[in-house]
Amino acid sequence: HDQRIIVDPTVFDRILAMLVNEAVDAVFWNVASPRDIETAMTAGVNYPKGLIAWGREVGFDTILARIETLRVRFSEDRYRPSPLLRRLAEGDAQLDV
Repeated sequence: HDQRIIVDPTVFDRILAMLVNEAVDAVFWNVASPRDIETAMTAGVNYPKGLIAWGREVGFDTILARIETLRVRFSEDRYRPSPLLRRLAEGDAQLDV
């Protein structure tokens, strides 16, 4: 009996954008290194890839656009883009893993 969970892609996009933003912000505030975040998410949480890798794959500019859209829509501080995310989206920074 095959049971599949159908998830609205916009829900996944919103969650991923928030996770990537938080991961990048942790690097910005020197809470963790990019390598530590990737290891924690792949080995500790069993994600198929780390959040930095996912951000690169989707595009930090796309992640930033999603976060900014959520900030406008909900006017909540949890949707505040990390300063480092903004720099990554603009091509002014890089994260080495």
